Amino acid sequence: RFTTRVVWVANRDDPLSSSIGTLKVDNSNIILLDQSGGVAWTTSLTKNMINNQLLVAKLLDNGNFVLRFSNSSSYLWQSFDFPTDTLLPGMKLGWDRRTNHTKSLISWNSSDDPSSGRYVYKIDTLKPSQGLIIFGDDLPVSRPGPSYRKLFNITETDNEITHSLGISTENVSLLTLSFLGSLELMAWTGEWNVVWHFPRNLCDSYGACGQNSYCNIVNEKTKCNCIQGFQGDQQHAWDLLDSEKRCLRKTQLSCDSKAEFKQLKKMDFPDTKTSIVDTTVGSEECRKSCLTNCNCTAFANTEWGCVRWTSDLIDLRSYNTEGVDLYIKLATADL
Repeated sequence: RFTTRVVWVANRDDPLSSSIGTLKVDNSNIILLDQSGGVAWTTSLTKNMINNQLLVAKLLDNGNFVLRFSNSSSYLWQSFDFPTDTLLPGMKLGWDRRTNHTKSLISWNSSDDPSSGRYVYKIDTLKPSQGLIIFGDDLPVSRPGPSYRKLFNITETDNEITHSLGISTENVSLLTLSFLGSLELMAWTGEWNVVWHFPRNLCDSYGACGQNSYCNIVNEKTKCNCIQGFQGDQQHAWDLLDSEKRCLRKTQLSCDSKAEFKQLKKMDFPDTKTSIVDTTVGSEECRKSCLTNCNCTAFANTEWGCVRWTSDLIDLRSYNTEGVDLYIKLATADL
């Protein structure tokens, strides 16, 4: 028997004034009424969408609460389009171009308060797309790495950029954004167990090592290291969470200077906000295009194609068993 777990809240920011309320379907919407008959929440569909046809509201086995015509299987409205803090199998996070609708997770305010909390998990609409845990007013907290991409289906087309649970298991599974700002993938095996979580350590903090530096863990110690060809203001490595973390090129690149590439193995992507994706070229063409582009600072050959970065690299970390090969553009004197 499952223990009760709340996965969706309709009126999370407009609670009822008492434990008495009424949920009903009128001639155009699902409506939640408070004790006095006031509307606490509604699906907010316009009447011209309904045309006086009979409506049915139904909670499906997958957890999707839907509104549809009685003689149709198509949904007029579904809770899967309006997630709260939980992603269920079959749900998608991200952006739908056709409706211009964005779906993100928003944490609870506390363990027993489902109102909107301080953390948001959103999907960037850039390619290659990435997930970001955001705190407050758009402050990045963490950006999931390679292990995340193994667990999720990532779709990037002209019509949508979405992430959904990609694990295949007979166990009921869900992803939740906790009120403390961590992502937790949970599976039911007689009780709820966390099978994956993020962030896992200080290296998973967004931009932990600043620009042009990568984070790694050696002998259970977390360190920041300047990329070869770069140097810090005072030293090449420092403890995490120093107030100033930035590595500068030893030799500045210019369109006239000779350059080559330093390979970094088993790396996570830098933040892709300043990247360009080309799906039409192979590895050698990718290398040449970065070498001849004065603004290109690094490139990687990925499952999405050729990815090139055009500014300082931020949020880099290395792994022992996973990640991609990243090629850093350097002046030949710094190789």
